[in-house]
Amino acid sequence: MKRIFLVGTPRSGTTLLQSLLASHPEVISFPESKFFHYLLYNKFVKKFPDRLSAFFKDEINRPELLRNFDNSQSTELKVSWFVGVLDSLAAEDQKSIWLEKTPEHIYFIQDIERFLPDVKFIHILRNGMDTIASLYEATRIPSELWGDGWDLKHCIERWKQAVLISHKYVKNSHHRLVKYEELVDNKTKLLAELCNFMGVEYDSKMLDYQVNAAKLSLNAPWHKGIERDIQSTKFHKYHGIFKSHEIQYILE
Repeated sequence: MKRIFLVGTPRSGTTLLQSLLASHPEVISFPESKFFHYLLYNKFVKKFPDRLSAFFKDEINRPELLRNFDNSQSTELKVSWFVGVLDSLAAEDQKSIWLEKTPEHIYFIQDIERFLPDVKFIHILRNGMDTIASLYEATRIPSELWGDGWDLKHCIERWKQAVLISHKYVKNSHHRLVKYEELVDNKTKLLAELCNFMGVEYDSKMLDYQVNAAKLSLNAPWHKGIERDIQSTKFHKYHGIFKSHEIQYILE
């Protein structure tokens, strides 16, 4: 079984790329599990069982898969259990690859590689100004995910942190960095390259991603429109979000 994690800054195109890759006949994917984020981040570790329950019961509708979960087990055994479940879901669907997409897993790459030495990562990077603008806009929508909304400084820092981490892996053969703009402007070429990275042949079915997009995004309000056809545009999102002094602040 081939295991691949898709990471990046939130709002950088992770769901779009996930939907395209998940449309390959050999790939299965899921809504964001946030597994390692809740397992290893001290702030969320107490909520780990609840998060796991929500993922299996509410998001993928497979509550029976929780039967063998034991929260008293070691971290290593919990990871082994989770990976085994994803392996079984892929095998059940006759897939040779599972793709896990949780943007926050970018902060746990070393941990994931320690548990899964043969794992591969796909990083997506988007124009910084547009990513920050999209983060700022999305976090204005009230939700448990965003809290009371992220201020501009926090949006900038989240983008900077993720980009710096991704660039550490530019020359690592188990990591592939992808530009969102390249995906939008030349998706067939880029998807063929990613298929080669994943070890499968390119399949044109990947371009029919709309159904997967709606399913994987769980119809979250900040993903509204994700199922539409990809449109290349010269317009940069940040022009419609920020005033001139805010743009200057971000650039500085």
